[in-house]
Amino acid sequence: MAMFIGTSYPKLDEKFRLILPAKFRDRLAGGVVLAKSQEHCVAIFTKEQYHARAMAMTEGVTIGTPEYRNIMRNFFGDADEQTPDGQGRILVTQGLREWANLGRELVVAGVGTHIEIWNPADREAFMAAGAENFANFSAGEVKLS
Repeated sequence: MAMFIGTSYPKLDEKFRLILPAKFRDRLAGGVVLAKSQEHCVAIFTKEQYHARAMAMTEGVTIGTPEYRNIMRNFFGDADEQTPDGQGRILVTQGLREWANLGRELVVAGVGTHIEIWNPADREAFMAAGAENFANFSAGEVKLS
C-alpha cells in the first residue's frame, strides 16, 4: 500500500486543475479518486485505498438507516475518479471545491494512506487546534487503524 508523507503548497490553475506534487505522481499514475473527507478537506486516494476506505466507513452501519444513506450520499455523491494527465494534473470539481472552501491557493498534505487538499487558513486552524493533543500523544494509549 502506498504511503504519502509531506506537504506542498500548489495553486489551482484557471481550469481548476491541481498539478500533483512530483513526489506523489508515480504512485497515482494508475488513477485516483477525489472525495469529501472529514474536517471539510478533499481526500485523494488510489482506487484501491478508496475502496478500502468505503468498506471501512460502512462497516457496522445498518443498511437502510438515515446514517447509512448520509454516508453514502456524502462519500460517493461528489467523489470523482480520474487519471492524471501527462503533466500530472487532476480536476478538482466544483462540489469538492465548495465542500473544502478551496480557492486558488492550496495545501496538499500526505497523511499516510492518502493525500488531503486543504484551504490554507482552514488547515492552519485545524492543525493549531490539535497541536497540543499531538504533542501529548502516546502511541501506547491509542490504537490507530
